[in-house]
Amino acid sequence: MSQKNKQNNSTSASASDSSLALYFCSQPCMDKFIALDIDGLYWESLLNVESLFSKGLNQCQYDLERKKQQEEAETEAELKLENELKQAEDIELFISQKWQEAEINCQLQLSKLKPKQRKNFNNLIYLIPKINENEYMEIKYIIGILFQMYKRDNCENDKLSSSLSVSLSSLELQIFQLLQSNDIEKIFKYPYLLHSYTNKIYKFLKISTLEKLQPYITPSIIRLIIGKNSTNVYGIWSSDEPDGNKEFFGYSLYPSASFFNHSCNPFLIKIKKGAKIIFKLLKNVKKNEELCIHYGNSITDDLEIRQKYLKEWFFDCLCERCVEEMNLKNAKK
Repeated sequence: MSQKNKQNNSTSASASDSSLALYFCSQPCMDKFIALDIDGLYWESLLNVESLFSKGLNQCQYDLERKKQQEEAETEAELKLENELKQAEDIELFISQKWQEAEINCQLQLSKLKPKQRKNFNNLIYLIPKINENEYMEIKYIIGILFQMYKRDNCENDKLSSSLSVSLSSLELQIFQLLQSNDIEKIFKYPYLLHSYTNKIYKFLKISTLEKLQPYITPSIIRLIIGKNSTNVYGIWSSDEPDGNKEFFGYSLYPSASFFNHSCNPFLIKIKKGAKIIFKLLKNVKKNEELCIHYGNSITDDLEIRQKYLKEWFFDCLCERCVEEMNLKNAKK
């Protein structure tokens, strides 16, 4: 599914506002999406995000002075949080407090609106923070997880619950809960993300998300989703080859495939087939050898480049290849 690729051969599902639509790569892809939806909840939620994001962009486009003021205020807020983070004695406690403050601030703003006013986009647009493209994609990803949680909790006795697709979604959601979260490490490395997560993404979700998904929008749940996303997603590329020129399309999360460890001399290659990925052996495997994949983009990069890139996963690679190359490097000194 794509929001941006409005190609002639794409298939779309439109809202009452003809300028908004969800675009799919094919009719079967759209049919599958619709079949897995519940009363249009997922579809409507995504269009809701699309509408508010687009209106925010248009508003900034025609009010350049306001856009400049917002950018300056945002930069100031990011720097303020970054300085506070550096001075915090307990970083984890400080981050938790900022999430709770975000919840309190949202509740305070919402309390000033009547229920009918909350359903009016014209009232919401002035409360919702302006988000960038990365935050927009993060919000859509979060909406997908929230929808799966809603489906898990509300389809138990529904006829859909017996279908294989829903069963698999529930299983993947259970596996998702087991994934490692790196939100503290990520924020410590990139302090500006704390402002993005709490004052923009969380606020956007809390104020704009449809009522059925609201019970799942809590600091603990949203923080958990974002934290697990940061180091468990797979890059989607135009080619599955481990090296060579290829175009980056985006990220996708496959919980059951997130337990593979990394090696700079991997046994497996990831191959994307439609909405699924499969793993193919690159070489013969001996008994009891661990099946590893390569987290990076290129396996031919030298040691320094590989180690630097893998810092985004917050570990130092000590695979057999890296150890051998480090020993050779040290021997030459």
